[in-house]
Amino acid sequence: MISLITCSIKPEVCSRMLESVSKTIGTAYETIVFDNREKKYGLCKVYNEAAEKANGDYLCFVHEDIVIKTNGWGDKLIEFVTKTNDCGIIGMAGGHYAPRNFMTWHVNNTSPINIYDPTLSNNQEPVYSHCNPKNELFTKVVCIDGVFLFVTKAIWRENPFDESTFKGFHFYDADFSLTIAQKHQNYVYFGIDIYHFSSGKMEKTFCDYMYLFQKKWKRKLPYCLPGYKISFREEAGKAKKVFSLYRENGFSKMESYWRVFKINDIFLFLYFFAKNCLTL
Repeated sequence: MISLITCSIKPEVCSRMLESVSKTIGTAYETIVFDNREKKYGLCKVYNEAAEKANGDYLCFVHEDIVIKTNGWGDKLIEFVTKTNDCGIIGMAGGHYAPRNFMTWHVNNTSPINIYDPTLSNNQEPVYSHCNPKNELFTKVVCIDGVFLFVTKAIWRENPFDESTFKGFHFYDADFSLTIAQKHQNYVYFGIDIYHFSSGKMEKTFCDYMYLFQKKWKRKLPYCLPGYKISFREEAGKAKKVFSLYRENGFSKMESYWRVFKINDIFLFLYFFAKNCLTL
């Protein structure tokens, strides 16, 4: 059985999602809706508490502002997990590697994604964000976007969400999926149509959690799938993007440089600084 878990602050939006699940999941399931309007817990705490109550062998953590339009997806995901040795998380968007200067799962233009976004449609057809470089039904990734996270309860129990570090609503998914990627193989699934009715914002709070994530995983990053390697120059370019994000969100130039310095080794930082100090 699948335990579908969501954190809700808009009951009418959540009801729309649950109705779409009931019409499409195609297998036995239960729903665990955590009403977070009063408690305002971070997602890690919400998901851990809900997962602890779950009766299913499979957990599906979803945002409440989605609609699923493909029939039978529940059985298909269970079948894949059952037949695939060492399967970790299955999601709808992810990256082939996690750079040292990590910002999001989307690391380049080949990052796999399979999501419809009506918020970008201008009242026309929803924008279909689709990238499947290898034309696979399931493609291997490292970090996964939190809009949809399908995993066995056994793997979650061994690797619960880090609610002590990530107390809010950012980087819970990157941290959870990177943790599991080091023991199992994560995937993006291209056999389901999901509509997601919101887009994230990279504001100051996002930057603070980004820095927490980078510090926590400094000794492990960059983390790549076999066959992928992030170059010194590419990592320096991502350091520049991290620096620019800090500056756009009101961090001083000194604080921004300091955070980039703390994350990178001295050689990469000096390369980044020499390339960019006159222009940033």
